[in-house]
Amino acid sequence: MSERLMANITAPPAGGQGSQRVMYARGAGAHGVFVTEHAMTAYTKACFLQTTGQQTPVLVRFSTVFHGKGSPEAVRDPRCFAVKLHTQEGRYDIIGSHIPVSVRETAKFQEVEQALRPSSDTNEQNPSRYWELLTQMPESVHMLTWLFGNEGTPVSYRQMNGHSVQACKWINAEGAEVYVKYMWKSKQGARYFTPDEMAAMQASDYSHATRDLYAAIENGEYPQWELHVQVMTLEAADRLPFDPLDPTKIWPEEQFPFIQVGTMTLNQNPINYFGEVEKAVFSAEAIVPGIESAGMPRREAGAVQTNDFAQAGERIRLMQGSDYDWLVHNLISDLQQVPHETQLRAVRSFCRADVPLGKQLAAGLGIDLEHEPEG
Repeated sequence: MSERLMANITAPPAGGQGSQRVMYARGAGAHGVFVTEHAMTAYTKACFLQTTGQQTPVLVRFSTVFHGKGSPEAVRDPRCFAVKLHTQEGRYDIIGSHIPVSVRETAKFQEVEQALRPSSDTNEQNPSRYWELLTQMPESVHMLTWLFGNEGTPVSYRQMNGHSVQACKWINAEGAEVYVKYMWKSKQGARYFTPDEMAAMQASDYSHATRDLYAAIENGEYPQWELHVQVMTLEAADRLPFDPLDPTKIWPEEQFPFIQVGTMTLNQNPINYFGEVEKAVFSAEAIVPGIESAGMPRREAGAVQTNDFAQAGERIRLMQGSDYDWLVHNLISDLQQVPHETQLRAVRSFCRADVPLGKQLAAGLGIDLEHEPEG
């Protein structure tokens, strides 16, 4: 998601309590505290990261992205992970997703958002509509390996990680700048539904994730997330074979290891849910001194597109056992609902990422690649 789009992803309803968000409508939230455990003075002058033991109040809102207010919480959908830190120097909002990558351009994300919304006639998602669009966006393949892996269906809000997706810039007291990406690592562990488990939960409880978060806090089982950051110098960014500000890309952990910064604990349920959580505004423009937007991608789109399939392929080849099997199963199950031409484009895109996966998808969809016209 681009920063300009993310600035408004959790904007409040325009009217009274009867109004609803169009996106990010199905969610839950709570209050808590972030404790800085490792001072980040070498990288940023942001006030809440200067001293070990500093405590900063937070409000967090989790939500599905594309499904509506009345949808089940057990769905295949990115989860928005929005954190509002009430610092001594003002509000700082970190807006991200449980999936670490997205699509590249604001306009394209808005098209994806429209395609993934329920159809106006059936009030259900239409696979033909969104696959028609996604198969014409080669950079979406990396995101699709996450969304159609079981990572696309988290068991609960407590048991999922959060990623900033978009990099930001940290500036220290001497004016030195670095690029940074955030990850909220769940101390409850990250767990995901299989399709059968997801269907069973949909049948039994439409609001399981909201109930789970509320009950855990009420019972004193306060959920926690460790905040980790990856730090990249501007010089290192110039040497990479891909654009580090491209939201379709992950920064290699072996080159840019995660540094633990602190721990967030959610320990207070809202008293007035609508007033405290649903009306909360989260904005990428809500920043504090020492933190800035990283700006737009550093390289022309055409130069980046040669790398559109590399990280997707690496991720696919690292999958083992049931994780890989479920990716294949989930993709075939969804693509079986779309026209042949769209299936063929999808198969060819996945072949460019990983030939064995592409061939498995073709076999599962009854496509003979050797006898299909070039396209």
